[in-house]
Amino acid sequence: MTIRNFTPADREAVLAMVYTFYASPGVLHPIPTAHFADAYDELCGGGSQLMRGLAIEVDSELAGYSVLSFTYSLEAGGLVVLLEEGFVKPEYRSHGLGTKLLEFLKAEYHGKAARLRLEVAPGNTRAIALYERLGFEELPYVQMILEDF
Repeated sequence: MTIRNFTPADREAVLAMVYTFYASPGVLHPIPTAHFADAYDELCGGGSQLMRGLAIEVDSELAGYSVLSFTYSLEAGGLVVLLEEGFVKPEYRSHGLGTKLLEFLKAEYHGKAARLRLEVAPGNTRAIALYERLGFEELPYVQMILEDF
């Protein structure tokens, strides 16, 4: 298994996985599809300090992807790496790729970030079990948003 940054050549394959992810129960509400292409272009533009896209490969085939964003938190006392999206194709699930991705992130940002944070839909019990097994704890905040302001 290889984890690497997105490249422009990955665009169609990654966007196909993004569409699958956003049509799944792991997402709580619909997202305009234009957001996907815009975000991918930002990720592959090479200059974003706010986002990072990771391709997960098995035997040179794209098996999944992850999107990270970065912020600074007073509460955490430093950089926070937010795992915005993590997706593994169904045929590659139950092969440890999610665990390997999270272990990669822990190693990649150890000593650089104060916190690794992620969101998970309440009904995604399989993912929750994985995260708990790897040491993640529930953060008991209610998230609120204001869009189109």
